[in-house]
Amino acid sequence: MISKISLALSVVLTAMVIFLWVKLNGMTGSTDNTPEVPVAAAFAQEGGAKPTVVAYVNGDTLNSKYNFIVEKSKDLETKMAAAEERVKKEYGPRQAQYEQNMRYAQEHPEMSDAEAMALQKDMERLQKEMDEIQQREVGVMQKKEADLQQELITRVNEYLKKFTKERGIDYVINKQSEFQVILFGNPDYDITAEVIAGLNSEYEIEKQAK
Repeated sequence: MISKISLALSVVLTAMVIFLWVKLNGMTGSTDNTPEVPVAAAFAQEGGAKPTVVAYVNGDTLNSKYNFIVEKSKDLETKMAAAEERVKKEYGPRQAQYEQNMRYAQEHPEMSDAEAMALQKDMERLQKEMDEIQQREVGVMQKKEADLQQELITRVNEYLKKFTKERGIDYVINKQSEFQVILFGNPDYDITAEVIAGLNSEYEIEKQAK
């Protein structure tokens, strides 16, 4: 939090220095061809920067009450269970054969070099196939999870663009148990309920349209 405050102060001070530099150059009639540095809109208006309005959303509540997340999470869990079944079906027989080969090798130490080499190659093949099965299913599920996370972020951000413009909010911060960016939040600035209600309303309209 201290670092964030320091950063904010640095931005304000930098903007003030730029403003004074431009003003002084104009008064002295400087012919410096240095390109003008654009000043952020919040600091360019007369009277100085406007007060910043910050609100927050409780991420834990959003995850549990936004219908899109609830429904898609259940769907993802169903797909993960199906993936586990596919792994068991393909992985199981290979694992059984692999273990059988190991027992055979332990019980027949007198086997010829050629037989031992063939057994080793078969075990390597089985291990490779088992690794590929796991990697394939894990990769597919990781991609689905990443896609869902990205869609969630996009949906929330698109809604917040409209919501914050209507309410005059400059920043919305995520307050969540896993990511403690905010150690304390004044409940007067908690917009979670309104955001969830708006998101659920849009999601319901979207489903009805389909």
